Amino acid sequence: MQPAKSVSRVLPTLVLIGFVIYLFTDPQGAAVALKWAIEAIVTGAQQIAEFVKAISA
Repeated sequence: MQPAKSVSRVLPTLVLIGFVIYLFTDPQGAAVALKWAIEAIVTGAQQIAEFVKAISA
């Protein structure tokens, strides 16, 4: 197994486990972190959509 494939399979699981632990230790902080992450994803998706629209026009 190549190291890059191994990391790409294990890293999301580790992030999820870490977030669940964080959720149980600091629920308010986890809620803020989750809200920030969702806002960042939405903003990034909007920027990508604007970029695609700009280059296709």
